[in-house]
Amino acid sequence: MPSSLEYLKEYVVAHETGHALGFWHTHQRPDRDRYISINWKNVMDEATASFMPFRSMLQAFGIRQISPRRIPYDYGSLMHYHAVAHAVRVSDFTIVPKELKYVTTMGTEKMAFLDAKVINDIYCLNACAGRRLRRCLAGGYPDPNNCNRCRCPEGLGGYDCSILQPSTCGAELHATDKWQTLTSPKGGNIDCYWRISVPAGNRVRFRLSDGEFPCSYGCQSYVEIKHKLDIRLTGFRSCCYRPKEDSISESNQIFVIFHPNGKMARFTLRYIRQQL
Repeated sequence: MPSSLEYLKEYVVAHETGHALGFWHTHQRPDRDRYISINWKNVMDEATASFMPFRSMLQAFGIRQISPRRIPYDYGSLMHYHAVAHAVRVSDFTIVPKELKYVTTMGTEKMAFLDAKVINDIYCLNACAGRRLRRCLAGGYPDPNNCNRCRCPEGLGGYDCSILQPSTCGAELHATDKWQTLTSPKGGNIDCYWRISVPAGNRVRFRLSDGEFPCSYGCQSYVEIKHKLDIRLTGFRSCCYRPKEDSISESNQIFVIFHPNGKMARFTLRYIRQQL
């Protein structure tokens, strides 16, 4: 259990509120073994129950049913523990993502897009009933507080999620057959959104060649890259760990999100068009 001092932190309040609203831990999902591994030897004995998969724990307590609601596994969910949560030795992981680039994405202190969507789906189901709804793109959904607008995955904006999320330092970029470089501004109180795209049928190959951020699990100051086909998912966030290998997008675009959160931070990204 968190200490009394930890309970004073806003993200702990938000996490525990998630439980009160009916959320289980993401890392306890029945399908979690497809996405993470648990290093049981490094988990504190008193925390074992918080790492057991749903069905094992529910059976232990005699509970027979769980919600059939299905959402993609999101490393950036507020309900996901960080990599050294409840560790016997903090020099070693308790949770290891199958895709190591997500190691500092786990343990975020803010609600993810899909967290909020599930809450709205359950508790605000009829908020827009009987109204003419706007068609939302890219996995967005009608805002229950303003049914004429869409709530969009981070990186997209506009009434229907059809444009790049506005920012003072982002841009639409296009990858070519030659390597190009995206260099961020030097942190501070800014938020930046870039979309790097290629023609349909191609992919974006990219690598984080440099970066400087305050290091923390959950990354409070970071660059995030969304390269999955499902843009609703949190991308991998880099603040301590920088992948050594190139990555390739699952579609013809990636989104680069820069949140220094008031800290001095920077990154350099190299990118090129990848033919299939």
